[in-house]
Amino acid sequence: MVDLLIYLVKVSACMILLYGLYAITLKKETHFRFNRFYLLASAVISFIIPLLHISFDYGISGTGFTYILQTIQVNPGRIFIEQSGLSFKAIVFIIYVTGCSFLFARFLARIISLVSVRRKCRIEKKNGVSLALCKDTIAPFSFFRTIYLNEKTLKNEQADKIIMHETVHIRQLHSIDVIFAEIICMLTWFNPASWMIKAALKETHEYLADSEVSEQAQGSAGYFLLLISNVVGVQPGLANNFNKSLTLKRLNMMKKPRSGRLSLLKALPVLPLVIALFMAFSCNSNTDGQKSPQPTENQKDLQVEKMPEFPGGQEAMTKFIIENVKYPEAAKKNGTQGKVLVTFTVTKTGKITNISISQKVNDLLDAEAARVISIMPDWIPGEDKGAPVDVQMTLPIAFKLE
Repeated sequence: MVDLLIYLVKVSACMILLYGLYAITLKKETHFRFNRFYLLASAVISFIIPLLHISFDYGISGTGFTYILQTIQVNPGRIFIEQSGLSFKAIVFIIYVTGCSFLFARFLARIISLVSVRRKCRIEKKNGVSLALCKDTIAPFSFFRTIYLNEKTLKNEQADKIIMHETVHIRQLHSIDVIFAEIICMLTWFNPASWMIKAALKETHEYLADSEVSEQAQGSAGYFLLLISNVVGVQPGLANNFNKSLTLKRLNMMKKPRSGRLSLLKALPVLPLVIALFMAFSCNSNTDGQKSPQPTENQKDLQVEKMPEFPGGQEAMTKFIIENVKYPEAAKKNGTQGKVLVTFTVTKTGKITNISISQKVNDLLDAEAARVISIMPDWIPGEDKGAPVDVQMTLPIAFKLE
């Protein structure tokens, strides 16, 4: 759970920086095909970079990985895993899943709405695409290989331009981009850059279609009027629709002189940016000996791909401690209690070594905590990049008198 949330935060950071570069350098240029590629690639790269892991080993001896286990509270008569309701991390995860579920439900609702519209339409074939002709008042839109139109639209003298516009969306597979953007927004709904990329993609789709139609049509004045006139009607949110985001900015983009090839050089900063993100999120220095041999409970965990595991898991380890730990009688008589942090290493072969007390309370309690760890059976060793590794573990044992 924690690993997933950290991963999504890294994805969001990459996406924000890559989109920010787009907004500064490319958004106002007329390289629509390149802009489309950049937006799609920036989303894909943002998800890939945090998944890559490259370590630089400087040959320093030591464990290299530290993991702090769940606190176990020890009472004179009973032992239990310390619980205090939902943790902050659990609450954050629940909020995240709730947001994803809501957006997925909305996505399904839009699909159902689209299917409902199609069932009310009469389907005709024209130039390799399907025309769904509806009696309801809808603005023209397309989704995959189908163009949705009001029946009266075919009688419009500009009908050919409308169909030409939507055919560009179909031929260039813009619906796939739309679905992809929806999925990105579902997974990273908390990230404003996800929604900005989605909006920028749809805007770029319209620029691409507008550009091609205006080039093929005889003069762009009539097409401008067509854009302005087609502002009435509704269409599902997943559609590539004819009048989506109809603004003065879109009309001005059509009149804007084409950007020269040299303006593409503005995108060159993306290369050092991607390298910087890769170094920040994918590369780490394996300077094992430089890590603190005595981690505190507030220390940030450095986890391997597969953590060591007590045979049978957490429940089995709890059972083992219940059967073996003994609250020292002298400590009970003196009212001594506190939390002992026992640090030990699970080696590549699963052996327990290097047992030490990284946070002391009392000689008796410290000794009992270390004794219990020392008689543990061999663990299932941890793995990183497919190979067994030594992992330093810290087990907090809270001795508490009722």
